Amino acid sequence: MLILGSPSLQSQAHASTASKAGHVNCKDAPGLKGLLSNFFHHVFIFSMNDEVVHTGYYPMAQYLFGLACSKRT
Repeated sequence: MLILGSPSLQSQAHASTASKAGHVNCKDAPGLKGLLSNFFHHVFIFSMNDEVVHTGYYPMAQYLFGLACSKRT
């Protein structure tokens, strides 16, 4: 099982210079799911705004989480 999080690609338009320097490979929800699907059979994407984690409208998310399980061999 893997839990991976990153600021969303869409949020980078509003990120500070320091944040952009440290987050160099941000993904949107389909990109994160596609990446994790290369290595895991089951991938679930969650998004976060402020302190709320949800499965809502991904382009409006500030942060994305991927929960992946059942490693591909």
